[in-house]
Amino acid sequence: MPTSEDLLRKISYIEADLDIQRQILLAIPAGQTEEMEKTIATIAARKGEIQALRDQIRTLDPDAHARIVAFELASAQFRQLVSSGGYTQVVCGFDGGEAGRHTLSNGSSIPCLLKAFDGSGNWVVITTDGQILQGTGDNTTAVLTDG
Repeated sequence: MPTSEDLLRKISYIEADLDIQRQILLAIPAGQTEEMEKTIATIAARKGEIQALRDQIRTLDPDAHARIVAFELASAQFRQLVSSGGYTQVVCGFDGGEAGRHTLSNGSSIPCLLKAFDGSGNWVVITTDGQILQGTGDNTTAVLTDG
């Protein structure tokens, strides 16, 4: 029986294929409706496969499913904040090291997956627990999610 990690890996592969299919759809000339319909059907089928795998994860490991949903919601909120908040730099913390921590000038740090900054010292991070924290300088001004 596959583990939730195995199912997540399959979802990742399918999502990569979805991105390719979307690019193919954009590249199809306007008059080729049959080819467009075929590609749209492929995209719909792949989305159905993802949903079936997510359902398996929910059955197999409800806690993992809850974490996935929480991170998806945090990611969507982070994207919205960054796109509407004038942030000029986004850093991915997946590689660990300094990129995986938001360090305050007092020496304390926040472990994070993503962080963004603007030119005025404002920042927003997604923590490794799935929380979104927002602040200015060394101050955390808002905890936007509970993780």
